Amino acid sequence: MNRDELGRAIKAACANLDEPRVIVLGSQSILGSFDTTALPPAAFLSREVDILPLSGITDPPAVEDKLLLLDARLGEGSPFHMSFGFYVEGIHKDVVVLPRHWEHRLVHFIVDDDTSTLYGRTGLCLDPVDLCVSKTIAGREKDYEFVAALVAEQLVRAADIRARIDSGIEWPPTYTENKDLSLDRARNWLSSLADLTATSAKEDPASNAPASVAADIATALLGHPRSVEQMLNSKNRGENPSTSAASPDTGPTREAGPDLSQ
Repeated sequence: MNRDELGRAIKAACANLDEPRVIVLGSQSILGSFDTTALPPAAFLSREVDILPLSGITDPPAVEDKLLLLDARLGEGSPFHMSFGFYVEGIHKDVVVLPRHWEHRLVHFIVDDDTSTLYGRTGLCLDPVDLCVSKTIAGREKDYEFVAALVAEQLVRAADIRARIDSGIEWPPTYTENKDLSLDRARNWLSSLADLTATSAKEDPASNAPASVAADIATALLGHPRSVEQMLNSKNRGENPSTSAASPDTGPTREAGPDLSQ
C-alpha cells in the first residue's frame, strides 16, 4: 500500500460515514508519517486499512452501526475491494492496546477532496512510536517483523518504544491476557532487539543496520533454529529491500498535530 491508496481509503471512509475525520489504527497508519520510499517493505505490505470513526471516541454508542457500514461498503470482498485491491476494516477502540495519551500525538493526514467544500477529509494516524507499542504488546510474528524493520531503518528507536510502554498503557476491556506478563514480554523483546541492532551496526557500520536484517532479527527473537550470528552475518541476502520500495509518491499533505476536541 502507498500514501495515495491510504488517502483513497480515508476519503471513502469519511464519505460513507459522513464524517470529516477518521482514525487510522493499524499498520498502515505509518504512512501518515513517512513516504513509502522512506519505509522498509515490511511496513507497507498490508492491503487492509483499520479505521475507527471519530464518533467512536466522541459518541461511543453510535459506533457499532458505523463499523458495520464500513465493513459492508468498503470491507474485504466489497466492490471497493474488488475495484482497488485493498479494503477498509472497521475497528473498535476496545480491541486495541495503546499507550496513554495516544490521542494527543495523532498525525493529521490531510486528503485533497475537490468534491467537498464542507469537509476536509483527514485521517488521524497513530504516532509511529505509539503504533510500535501496540504491535510489540500484541506480540505476533508479523508485529515483531514490522517493529524490527522500522528500528533497523532507524525510523523509531527501541528505547523510545520501551519508554512509551513504561509511561503507561490503556488496556481495553476486551484484553484477557495477563497484563504483567505481556509487558514483561514486550520489554524483554525490545531489549533484545536493541542489542541485536546495535551488534549488527557495530559489525558492519556501513550498513547502518539495514532493513534486510530486520526479518532475521525478528525471527531470531522468536526462537529460530539458526543462530543470531549466522543471521546477522549472512552475505546472501539478495536485493536490498530499500532499493525495491514502491515508486516515490508525495501523497496527501502530512500535518502533525493532535486534536480530537475540535
